[in-house]
Amino acid sequence: MFDTMQHKTSGSKMLEDFISASPEKAALSLEQTALSEAVFWLSGLRASSIIACLENMNPKKAAFLLRRLHIKQAARIMQGLKAERAGEIMLDLPIHYKKRLIDALEPGQIKALEDVLSYPRASAARFMKSDFITFKTDAKVKDIIARIKTLPSAKVPLVVYILDKGGKLCGVLPANQLSFYPPESLAGSVMTADFIKLSPFDGVKKARNLLLKNNAAFLPVTDSEGGLLGVVSLWSLQDNDKGEAPSAASSGTVPAKSVSVNLKPALIALLFVLVTLVSFAVFKLI
Repeated sequence: MFDTMQHKTSGSKMLEDFISASPEKAALSLEQTALSEAVFWLSGLRASSIIACLENMNPKKAAFLLRRLHIKQAARIMQGLKAERAGEIMLDLPIHYKKRLIDALEPGQIKALEDVLSYPRASAARFMKSDFITFKTDAKVKDIIARIKTLPSAKVPLVVYILDKGGKLCGVLPANQLSFYPPESLAGSVMTADFIKLSPFDGVKKARNLLLKNNAAFLPVTDSEGGLLGVVSLWSLQDNDKGEAPSAASSGTVPAKSVSVNLKPALIALLFVLVTLVSFAVFKLI
């Protein structure tokens, strides 16, 4: 047993490195591996590595592998997947397992999965994720900081979302500003109520333009009643950029702004990582 576990641990580390370097090739390799063996290796990976792999895998194969993981682990993975991919995988899950999975998900995640299947393929909803952090308006700043301190550095948010008593999104609060507010302050009194949001039916082009125009790393997606469905980021839209941008063949020339549009998301993503790390360090020192 020891040798088996040692072999699995060593193999999982190599697979995680492979996924990190090339998630598409890693997904293809797992698809071509015997199902029992694929489950064996996948179950030993971190959630982030499994998510990266399933994002690039055939939905039917992804569904087969997902339902052989522990239900709580499967729920965490579904939460981290893009809404479109999560919806595709849900369609290929057996009814009995789908029910168990839904029971393990948060209400907001369930609604996002149900709604995404009815959204147009080129809409913002197809690219949103549901791994956001929310607090009610009566939450104290010290409690928000305490919650963030419990998160691993990779999960420290740049922004937390504030909901009213009815559960509707009413404000945003930058995480790196929390330490400047009195600990007893309420989220509703220090939040920013004037913020940009997307409709799940907004097109990808509009979403990307708003992100770039406002130098934002991501934007919240809300339904018609103001409920928070998910968050769209610049990097989640990059896979769709080629389909949205005019081709050189059709226009005769390559647009002058094409280089800056491609570089800007990467710079903002880097800034997001740096701010997140600094915020995490500050919280640890408080």
